[in-house]
Amino acid sequence: MTAPPCESEFADRIVIVLGTIRSGTTWLTELLRAHPDIAVTDRESWIFHGLWELWENVHSSTGDGPASYLGQDHVVATMRAFCDQIFAAARDRHGPGASWFVEKTPGHVERLALIAATHPDAWYIHLVRDGRDVARSIVRAPWGQTRLGDAAAHWASGVRRVHEHRWQLERFAELRYEDLLADPVGLMTQLYGWMGLPVDADVEKRLAEHATHEVVRFSATDPVGAGKWRDMSMEDLAQIYEEAGDLLIQLGYADSGSGPPPGAP
Repeated sequence: MTAPPCESEFADRIVIVLGTIRSGTTWLTELLRAHPDIAVTDRESWIFHGLWELWENVHSSTGDGPASYLGQDHVVATMRAFCDQIFAAARDRHGPGASWFVEKTPGHVERLALIAATHPDAWYIHLVRDGRDVARSIVRAPWGQTRLGDAAAHWASGVRRVHEHRWQLERFAELRYEDLLADPVGLMTQLYGWMGLPVDADVEKRLAEHATHEVVRFSATDPVGAGKWRDMSMEDLAQIYEEAGDLLIQLGYADSGSGPPPGAP
């Protein structure tokens, strides 16, 4: 069922961008912004994290809390109505005239059970990037994990969570960051078409312009690109393969010979 749990001005017009930190989700959101019908904010809302305690209360067996007075369907509908109010206010501020809204917060991969319930009609776009490049980028950022193995484990956990909840997301598309980097206009045109949004020459021009916008570089001076993990030492790569080698192989980013040799720490 793709109908929202209550009447909604955003029925069939919410895009949820999924992906772990440093996977390119901010750039994908910037590309989505190129369409005049889509509104995007410049900050992450963490709205579903704010609703998570109420969601857990709905499924509590103790009988305590506000959800004990309402049925689960009522609570879910109320949460959707609340989200609509927040999204409408953000749309009116950042994209007056737009009828679609993009919600992007990397941590949402931890809250997909809730999001799938409140937004069964949303369009979910999962952006996957080579976990080696993700781990390399995470440890160079001024926050987050400082050990490559921990960064790789974080990436693997996020990707797996999305795949575990994939069955709940009826409108779901998965993109590779590397493919988007190679042909941003072509892939975004296909994505707009999947969502039923018209694309003309003006939209293609706006896409080409937005594709050149650099986002969240953290003072990096090297060119934007894929495969930067190749400048890492074998010792550093061993940490990554120890934590995420199986998923890298599963996704086609590495082959079975890419991991550390038997007995390596």
